[in-house]
Amino acid sequence: MKGGVSVGKVWRWAAYGTTLVIGAAGCGDGGSDEAGQPVRSPSQVCDATLKASAWKALENIGGTDRYTELSGNQENGDPRRFSLPLAAKRLHSELPLRNKCAVYKADGKNDFPLLDIDFEAQAASSVPGKDVKAGDGEVFYPLGAFAAVNSKPGSDYATLIFTCASKGPDGSTSHVKASLYVPTEQTQPDSTATDRMAVLNDVSRAMAGQLGCADEAALPAQVPGPAKG
Repeated sequence: MKGGVSVGKVWRWAAYGTTLVIGAAGCGDGGSDEAGQPVRSPSQVCDATLKASAWKALENIGGTDRYTELSGNQENGDPRRFSLPLAAKRLHSELPLRNKCAVYKADGKNDFPLLDIDFEAQAASSVPGKDVKAGDGEVFYPLGAFAAVNSKPGSDYATLIFTCASKGPDGSTSHVKASLYVPTEQTQPDSTATDRMAVLNDVSRAMAGQLGCADEAALPAQVPGPAKG
């Protein structure tokens, strides 16, 4: 990015905004402490989009295999719980109206999620170029059009942009940006950047399939090692 500002530094503020919205929703619904909240396994969260390798990655991140998700409805009537069809429908919506996957530890005491994942339409002009350099704490992956994990004190952010044309009220876009936010205070110290990207990649692969752009998305079943250089 121009001016020596890393891509992750910009995106972590966008991800932080997502977390504030979800955190508020989680408090309204009782978060992970709500009585009677269904407990889900890694294979069941995020509309059952995670495959075996990402199940393990999620367990590595959270140190548990017991999770809950948001319940109830938003003010516009949309369910808070994530589903591929609804997330695809809201791809061009503003942040508060998008359908996000927020995953909580079932046995946690925090009203904020262990992780949340958001999808939004992205213009080609917003996709980082091939010459962008990783900043401090950033790791790039050879996935899609752009993929990176940004680790900073207190939080990790993963971003995965893939080719996928879509139309919205304001016109057409050529890409989709998937963002994942993880507060490090809830994570296991030995979990890795690749664990974060494995979870985000599986949900993104499922979204690409939902949107009919799996071939163009170029998202493999297994996350490769970090890009060199």
